[in-house]
Amino acid sequence: MSFWEKAKKVLIGDPPPPKEKKSPAAEEPTAQPTPAPERKSAGSSDYKRVQINRGGRGWGGPLIIEPTPERPLIYCVTGGGIHPVAQRIADLTGGKPFDGFKSKADFDQIAVAVIDCGGTARVGVYPMKGVLTVDIHSTSPSGPLMKYINETNFVSGVTEDTIIALDD
Repeated sequence: MSFWEKAKKVLIGDPPPPKEKKSPAAEEPTAQPTPAPERKSAGSSDYKRVQINRGGRGWGGPLIIEPTPERPLIYCVTGGGIHPVAQRIADLTGGKPFDGFKSKADFDQIAVAVIDCGGTARVGVYPMKGVLTVDIHSTSPSGPLMKYINETNFVSGVTEDTIIALDD
């Protein structure tokens, strides 16, 4: 095991196990399409969705973020409190802003991680753990964790203006 593999294992742990994929033959045909879940009227405790697009010179996305009761956190690891991008996501979705430098939360509680990494560490850690990731820097995948980063779980160069509310 190389130095980087050992360091990654110590600092980050093992990646999540791959999700099982059902073969098409194993799926049962349905006669009727599944109806979309009903959304409660405005003023309810339902979370709302936002679309997060890459900013100038950014990479990835767009991402659709919708917190759930199981994943309510808009996890901010930018230093200096809650970044305006994280606050805007929380305001538009009803998610709970959470300062990741002051306290810790389990990865499975995070709806989205907002980071300010121009390097390789935080850029790859959250995608590796299955957490949608928004970088305020115009970063593209690099480093030892880049294999976990793709356009469906990461977007960079994000500003408050690149966040669009999808639900009224």
